[in-house]
Amino acid sequence: MKEEVGSVADVAVRGRDGEIHARLYRPRSIERPPLVVYYHGGGFVYYSVETHDNICRRLSTLSGAAVMSVDYRLAPEHKFPAAVHDAYDAVVWAGEAAEELGVDPNAIAVAGDSAGGNLAAAVSLMARDAGRGDLIRAQVLIYPVLNMIDMSPSRFEFGEGYMLEERMDRWFVAQYLADPRDATNPYASPLLAEDLRGLPPALVVTAEYDPLRDQGEIYAHRLRAAGVPATATRYLGMTHGFIRFYPRLRAGRDALAQIAGYLSAALRGSGPGAPRAAPSAGPGRAAVGGAPTGRDLPGRPRGPFGPIRPCRFTY
Repeated sequence: MKEEVGSVADVAVRGRDGEIHARLYRPRSIERPPLVVYYHGGGFVYYSVETHDNICRRLSTLSGAAVMSVDYRLAPEHKFPAAVHDAYDAVVWAGEAAEELGVDPNAIAVAGDSAGGNLAAAVSLMARDAGRGDLIRAQVLIYPVLNMIDMSPSRFEFGEGYMLEERMDRWFVAQYLADPRDATNPYASPLLAEDLRGLPPALVVTAEYDPLRDQGEIYAHRLRAAGVPATATRYLGMTHGFIRFYPRLRAGRDALAQIAGYLSAALRGSGPGAPRAAPSAGPGRAAVGGAPTGRDLPGRPRGPFGPIRPCRFTY
């Protein structure tokens, strides 16, 4: 069942290597809304604007922003950096075509899940390095892959039996990279960038039982150390990809609501410091949104998609 949204239109994005297909979702009754450029997940190998259609519809409705979902080129036919180039060209084009699109060119964010989170982070780095850092007001990274040579504890603790398995992850990387040495390129592995100063404020969403969890949270810590406002939220009891199950999974709905609220504040706030975490609502509440925090639980969730109420903690 399709989520209701103001309007949906396919658009042709001008890229350096040719036309890029994208889909634009607009909220109801909002003139010149902010714009979120969204990159779908799928290990750089599969999925499309179709698989993430309802997610983008819901984000547009909840945030009051237009959402442009990008059909970037996929591996193995198109190796790194093709996807990054498409992702970057799409956000640059959106800024230049803002009047045609009917969006605010001064209120653009990037967001993505899994491989798409990688692209959102890489695009933010690329824009800063090109002297266009002001183009992107915020970045939302949803259980992102940020280090192609990751050796963090969560990679091994949850590398088997938790949705995204280590062997799958290795296969995705092999399809994506033409040369194994590209794994250390910051546009492939943003966590390995030496300097994170000057990047847009970030929300990083992770899942407790995800092999990618640690690299996402480390990235948020590194951003803060570099002076970039960054919030990390871990959803307890969840596995990689949980947001896609939002129609039946409360944690997925909670996460989308949190992301939409963050984007709304980031794109409508005053100045680059706007998208910081909101003050806590009191004992038992998360810093962003309203789910109970992990620190207030008497014990850990029983397991992925367990029977207890989904919860999170934000730091």
